[in-house]
Amino acid sequence: MNKKQIMIVAGAVVVIGVGATAYALNGPKLELKTNKVNVEYGTTYAPELKDIVKDYKDFNKDDLEIINKIPNEKDKTYPAVGKYSITVKYKKKSLKQRVIVKDTKAPEFVLPTNMELLQGTGVDTLDYNSLKSLMNISDLSEISIEIDTSKIDINTPGQYDFNVTVKDKYNNETKKTGKVTIVAKPVISSNEEVVHETVKNKDGTTSVKTKVQKKQSSNTNRTSNNSSSNNSNSSGSSNTSGGSSSETHKGSLTVEMDPKYHWEGDHSYGDGAEINGEDFDKLTGGDWKNWDY
Repeated sequence: MNKKQIMIVAGAVVVIGVGATAYALNGPKLELKTNKVNVEYGTTYAPELKDIVKDYKDFNKDDLEIINKIPNEKDKTYPAVGKYSITVKYKKKSLKQRVIVKDTKAPEFVLPTNMELLQGTGVDTLDYNSLKSLMNISDLSEISIEIDTSKIDINTPGQYDFNVTVKDKYNNETKKTGKVTIVAKPVISSNEEVVHETVKNKDGTTSVKTKVQKKQSSNTNRTSNNSSSNNSNSSGSSNTSGGSSSETHKGSLTVEMDPKYHWEGDHSYGDGAEINGEDFDKLTGGDWKNWDY
């Protein structure tokens, strides 16, 4: 090795020695793998030091610290849309990583394969409330629904398209086209009505069909229930047919008591005794209807 080569090698050793000494005194240089991170709304971001510190393996792990101050949205398990930061500290130096939570996903939904409407009825049947339960909308943000029925001629039977747009508060939107079939209005009797029902198709989709059915009478149901209740609780009846009575009754009453029980008071009576109408009215408060006896 000549003199020049010896001088070069010696210089290199000096440089390496100085660098090694500086590295030993100051340690590795703190850098982040990325200074900004975009996070999709609905997910959490809780990185570890090895995920964001560049050359993490070169550091003394006891000298590194991460401060994550990203709170979750109220009543949620993920942060709200907004800007946050995560701080990494190494000895006297600290760096911040910017975290931006965004909602970039468009709403997802399905439409019925077909919806039947009666000829001449209002297209307001295709409103927000009637469709929402069938659409299975999936989105984490507040949404709005816009329905365009301008192509539908409600007075002419046939199949028409209608457009639905679902948009969330961050302007992510999904548009779909549905089908409406205008059905000729059937001739029905006074005790019938046309109703809509949701049916499952063989392929798993849904359709809304129209059908004619007998009108449901609330009075009939109530009378039937009262009759059933009277028949199950009574030991006798005020008429010979065994049905309930809607008449108003006053007068005497023969009461058959269970031998194990006996009631006493100002107007006491024994087992199988009679009580006159005046005393009975004092006990019951006056007129009595549908009394089972």
